[in-house]
Amino acid sequence: MGIEIDNHCLLTLFFADDQVIVAGCEEDADYMFRKLEEEYDRWGLNINLTKTQYLKVGEEQTEDPELHIHEIKRCSEYKYLRSIISEEGNSKKDIHSRVQQGKKVIGLLNPLLWSNKTSIQTKIRIYKAIVEPILTYGAECCQFTAKERRMVESVEMDFLRRVCRISRMAHIRNEEIRQRTRRIYTSTDNIESRQLLWYGHVKRMGEER
Repeated sequence: MGIEIDNHCLLTLFFADDQVIVAGCEEDADYMFRKLEEEYDRWGLNINLTKTQYLKVGEEQTEDPELHIHEIKRCSEYKYLRSIISEEGNSKKDIHSRVQQGKKVIGLLNPLLWSNKTSIQTKIRIYKAIVEPILTYGAECCQFTAKERRMVESVEMDFLRRVCRISRMAHIRNEEIRQRTRRIYTSTDNIESRQLLWYGHVKRMGEER
């Protein structure tokens, strides 16, 4: 049951009133779900099946229609703690979603960013407070390809160019824009630092954790 991680068995995850059960195969997931229903029933609780979904990650397997778990809707992705988990088992959809959210927020901020009544320093503080957290939240556990790093950097540069009131048509290099905004470290640098900090934290944890 569950999945093995560093000699530990992960069976379930909790957050507030949400619960995720984790299994290595469909039969195990079906058994765990039935046992979960039985245990909740003992306490007079019911699982809302209309709000419950299951996700298969990785290679497609033959489904057994006799299993109870097929009464639940199957999904190709779902959002858990603001992160998208997909059946591909990578971070691609989550990162793409964050990039789109970042672009949307920049669009909403556009009048302010092009305004000459707000200082560059204030606009950068807005980026750090609103846009950058969208791009970097939970990034410690994300898998970034070179293409996805460029996507994140593109969102940041779009913001910085508007801050400087300089369009792409002006053909001014990104390095010059960064110097004008004093934004030397990129959002991807921030992500990499956070990943290294998290790696060090995990390495220092005791075996009982």
